[in-house]
Amino acid sequence: MGITRTRQAYEFPTGIAPPLGEIRAWLRERLSKVGRATIADTELLTTELVTNAHEHADGVAELRVSVPSGRDVVRVEVDDRRPRLRPHRVTKRDPTSPHGRGLALVEAISTRWGVDTGAGFKTVWAEIPLP
Repeated sequence: MGITRTRQAYEFPTGIAPPLGEIRAWLRERLSKVGRATIADTELLTTELVTNAHEHADGVAELRVSVPSGRDVVRVEVDDRRPRLRPHRVTKRDPTSPHGRGLALVEAISTRWGVDTGAGFKTVWAEIPLP
């Protein structure tokens, strides 16, 4: 398939909002061999996870993307430093609310997603299927 299977991390500038356009360009460069639809899904999903970390968890510590060996998925991982603040599964959406659609998009796009915590950090991850 010709896809780089190593995990690659994006370096976030401190003290400013995440540069979403730069992040999308960074993803396109690293995932150039997975197909346009997968890249578009990965860009949308990553933008949602990064924005959530920025708005609700005092910023993003790190973003990683990989195509795990032996698996037909793109894996996105977003770290922040608020392990106690955990996103929750979408149960019911209020159509009049301006919020609450980000994780619904993550659920719709990914084959699975979840949250891992450690000492002083949280990782929200999601996997996008490869065609």
